[in-house]
Amino acid sequence: MLPMADVVVAGATGALGSKICHELLRLGAAVRVLVRDPASERSRSLAAAGVELVRGDVIEPASLTAALAGATCVVSTATCFPHTDDIAQVDRDGNLALVDAADAARVERFVFVSFKPVPLDFPLQRAKRVVEQRLARADLDSVVLRPGKFMDVWFSPLCGFDPSARRATLFGEGKAPVSWIAAADVAAIAARAVTSRSPDGGTIELGGPEALSQSDVIAIYEEMTGAAWTIETLPVAELERMRAEGESETVRSLGALMLEAHLGSTTDPASFHEAFPVRLTTVREFAAGYSPSG
Repeated sequence: MLPMADVVVAGATGALGSKICHELLRLGAAVRVLVRDPASERSRSLAAAGVELVRGDVIEPASLTAALAGATCVVSTATCFPHTDDIAQVDRDGNLALVDAADAARVERFVFVSFKPVPLDFPLQRAKRVVEQRLARADLDSVVLRPGKFMDVWFSPLCGFDPSARRATLFGEGKAPVSWIAAADVAAIAARAVTSRSPDGGTIELGGPEALSQSDVIAIYEEMTGAAWTIETLPVAELERMRAEGESETVRSLGALMLEAHLGSTTDPASFHEAFPVRLTTVREFAAGYSPSG
């Protein structure tokens, strides 16, 4: 186990970052989080859970030196996607500044939550890969986690998937298998990447325990909710147009990630189970949280 000194988390007020903080606290780590506004509701909620709030922002590099002083590990889930169109400023330059600050502070380990490579070119992917390349040159031990598609995002109204309305959007044909993964499982893995000496760094792709198509997922939700769903489709041609001609970097990135759902993307959980023996949530288990009996 790594020494249980301070762990600094960037992106802690986001859904995944918050889960990572709670998991770290459960494992006994002392957790500091970078926040722009300590008085915000999300910041106060984290403080009530037992984390230390530190003023800092990845887009303000001067704020990072004091925030990282004495830290043994930095975890970053910092992203603006898909809420604002600041991918270059936050996902690329902000995370690069955080790596630079961690390197200068002689932090022992940096855990960066990225995402699986997509065989397409788009702004969010370029930003993440630049940060990964910088980490590879850093004088610290780095672990890059590349999860697949989060159930929490793709099975939500944000992506046209609304269990309460019994309505879903298919991206493309909806037939290719995808290794959907729950954010809680990624948080558990990220916390263990902080607190365990295994692995000794490197890049690790993550996925859920099963590979299911979008149509398979909808069928499970129909069974769990006891009703047929209304299905809408975004055709491949529209997704390709979004990726190539979208009016913003966010739209172009969304188009690419939706195309990936059409193309399919899988990860064998056996490839990371030895390093991270976390019990992975199935789609049916995740769906149960939305069912009338859940």
